[in-house]
Amino acid sequence: MARCYYLDYESTGWLSGNHICKLCGKRMDSDSPQVKYTCNAEYGDEYKKCPIYQSRS
Repeated sequence: MARCYYLDYESTGWLSGNHICKLCGKRMDSDSPQVKYTCNAEYGDEYKKCPIYQSRS
């Protein structure tokens, strides 16, 4: 599993929470397609194709 280094998890209660992009501050649900297929993909390094990741300083 290839996970973006800038993806963080914030618990919002028992067995629930949100993911946060530490680069742009965007909050995403854990079941968000962006998290599933880009930020925390099951294979490959899809997060490297993310425009926010590519433009990091």
